[in-house]
Amino acid sequence: MIFGKKRPERLYYPTKSRWYRRPRRRPEVRSSRKIFSHNIRTHFTRLLKDALLYVIIGMVFVGLLFFLLFSSRFSISRIEIARDDLHIDSSAVTNLLADYKGRSIFTFSKSKVSNLVREAYPEFAQIEVKKLFPNTIKIELKTHEIVANIRLYYVLPTVEAQPPEGNKEDLKIAEDIKAAFDLESGTKTEDKEELTPIEQKALLNRIGQAIFDREEDLQLMTITIDGLSQPIQDREVVIPEVSMDYILNSMKYFTNLMQMNVVSVHYLPIAREVHLKTEGDLTLWLSTMKDYKEQIDKFHTIYKVAELDKEDLAYIDLRIKEKIIYCPRKAPCDR
Repeated sequence: MIFGKKRPERLYYPTKSRWYRRPRRRPEVRSSRKIFSHNIRTHFTRLLKDALLYVIIGMVFVGLLFFLLFSSRFSISRIEIARDDLHIDSSAVTNLLADYKGRSIFTFSKSKVSNLVREAYPEFAQIEVKKLFPNTIKIELKTHEIVANIRLYYVLPTVEAQPPEGNKEDLKIAEDIKAAFDLESGTKTEDKEELTPIEQKALLNRIGQAIFDREEDLQLMTITIDGLSQPIQDREVVIPEVSMDYILNSMKYFTNLMQMNVVSVHYLPIAREVHLKTEGDLTLWLSTMKDYKEQIDKFHTIYKVAELDKEDLAYIDLRIKEKIIYCPRKAPCDR
């Protein structure tokens, strides 16, 4: 006893260290020496309850999934078409997607529907598919911009009459009768009438499709294509998108550079040419195989210097590199 206090027990013999007295620690039981004191029946009952709980949760989840996938409440029964143009035939798009009615809205693939509509109607610039729960899908359609009027001229190919089938004597008699009555004179007049080009008028959108269900827009320019061998169908691509980009970009560049408007375009797909006609009745010949900027820059460089603005020219040919060929009006080259 030191000053009335009990001295703590020593855990080990004192050493030179001043901290030789330490509090007593609780002895730890090694894990290998732990004794399983739980009741086996209680442990088994707890495992059985946990397993039963998991089974119930799984059954509820499967039932809920079955209800969502196969319930008529979540089956597609309505298709809404939102369009930016009243000329879009919404009933045709609805009929195209009629097979999707009755399917679950959860397994409905928006990308497949978008691709299906795009393949059937390439004139749509944007197709957006939305799910409106519980049973409606909404399709928003936006068409490509109308950029020009188009006039198409085609000539139907002549069909040669097939000789009648029979023996040589019958063929010879038919040829003699044909020569005797001079039947060729009547066919020549018919051939001349058949060679007269037939005109088609339509609108042209941004990707080169001909739109026939709308009237001409007098505020837009006109693109002309001739030499066709058959009529063009509605929504058929008459000018490839690459050529459409060339025409529109060259017009924009020419207008900004020369401060002259383009009123009409003559497109020659076989010759790979574009003829831009200005408001001053001057036509520029461009080759679609060459850069339009180089050709227009060449025209801009020489136009004022050579005083071509004072000449009455029918056209200026810019297709040949480092050369400019121009034709006065009413000259033999003016065809």
